[in-house]
Amino acid sequence: MDCSTTTAATTTINFTTLSSADGRRLRRMISNRESARRSRMRKQRHLEDLRSRVGRLRLENIAVAERIASISGRCVLVRRENEQLKSESAALCRRLSEIRQLLFLRQLDCLSSPPAFPSAASSRFGLSNEQILASLRA
Repeated sequence: MDCSTTTAATTTINFTTLSSADGRRLRRMISNRESARRSRMRKQRHLEDLRSRVGRLRLENIAVAERIASISGRCVLVRRENEQLKSESAALCRRLSEIRQLLFLRQLDCLSSPPAFPSAASSRFGLSNEQILASLRA
C-alpha cells in the first residue's frame, strides 16, 4: 500500500476515536504533509525546467559562437580585400597623376614649339606619341 492511502485510512479511523482538538491537529498535520509533498513536486518540476533551459541555452550558445566565428572569418577576408583595393587605388591614383603631368607637359610643349618638330615632352621622357596614347589607354 502506498503511504498516502495508509495515512488517509488511519486518518478516518482516528477521526472517529479522537477528540475535536486532536482531530484538528491531525488534519493540520496531514494538510502540512500534503502541502510539503506538493512543494517538493513543484520544486522538482522547476529544477527539471531549469535543466531543460540550460540545455537549450548551451545549444544556442554553441550556435551563436559558430556564427561569430563564421562572421569573423568573413570579416578578415573583407579586410584583406579592402587593403588590396586601397593599394590598387593608390597605385592607380599615382599613375593617373603621372599621366596628367605628361599631358600637361605635352600641352606646354605643343604651345611653345612648332608642330613640325617632335614634342619636347615626349623626347624628354623618351616617349613617342603612340607610347603616350598607349599608356593612356592602359
